[in-house]
Amino acid sequence: MTLVRVKTGEAVAAHILGLLFDGTLRGGDRIDLDRVAADLGVSRVPVREGLMHLERDGLIHMPHYRGAFVAEFDAGTVREAFELYGMLSALTSSRAATAGDTGVIEELGKLTEALRDCAQVDEFEQLARQFRKVVNLTASGPHLRALLRSFSGLVPAAARFSIVDAMDAERAALSREYDTLRAGDPVAAAHAALDHVRMTAANAIAALHRRGVFAGPDTGPSADADVVLGVLSDPGGHPHA
Repeated sequence: MTLVRVKTGEAVAAHILGLLFDGTLRGGDRIDLDRVAADLGVSRVPVREGLMHLERDGLIHMPHYRGAFVAEFDAGTVREAFELYGMLSALTSSRAATAGDTGVIEELGKLTEALRDCAQVDEFEQLARQFRKVVNLTASGPHLRALLRSFSGLVPAAARFSIVDAMDAERAALSREYDTLRAGDPVAAAHAALDHVRMTAANAIAALHRRGVFAGPDTGPSADADVVLGVLSDPGGHPHA
C-alpha cells in the first residue's frame, strides 16, 4: 500500500487509526516507525507527522528518545474525545442559532435536503462534514477554530462507524440540528448538537465492541447535558453567559 494523498502525514494517521480500529494495535503497544514507513512507501518524516496528529488526540505518546507507543485506547477514550467535540459543537451551534444568518440557514437547508436523498456512505460523510463545517466557520473565531481542527483524527474516523451502521439515525440527528438553527433557538441548537455527537460516539463504541477491539460491557456514563453545557435558562429562556 503506497500513499498518494497530498497530506501524507494525515494519511499516515488514518492508517494507524485503522490499525487501532481493527485491533492490530492495542494500548501500550510500541509502534515500529520503520515498519509503518515501509508498509506505506513513505519516509519516516510523514510517519512522525502522522504520529504527532494522533498525539494531539491523546492516542499516541512519544517519550523523548524512546519511540512511539499507543496510549490507553478504550471506550472511555472515544467517549471523552466525542464529549469534548460535542461541547465545542454545541457552542458553535448555539452561536449560529443566535446569529440567524439567512445565507447560512439556506446553505444548511440545501445540505439537509441532500442528506435526505443520500444513501452512499462516502457521499453522506462528505455532506455531514460540510454541514458541521458551515456551522463551525460561521460561529467561531480563530481560537475556537484551532480547537475544532485538533479533532481531525479520532472523531471523524470513528464517526464513520455511525454512518455505516446508523445512517438513518445520523440523518434524523442532522435534520433536528437544522430545525433548531432555522428556528433561531440557541439552547435547543446546543442540545441538538451535543445529543447528535453523543449518539455518534455510542454507535462508534458499539461498533468497536462488535469488532472485539473493546472488551466487556460499555457502562461508562455521560454527564448530564445541562451540566456539560453549563446552560442555565432565565425566565426568558436565554442561557446565561
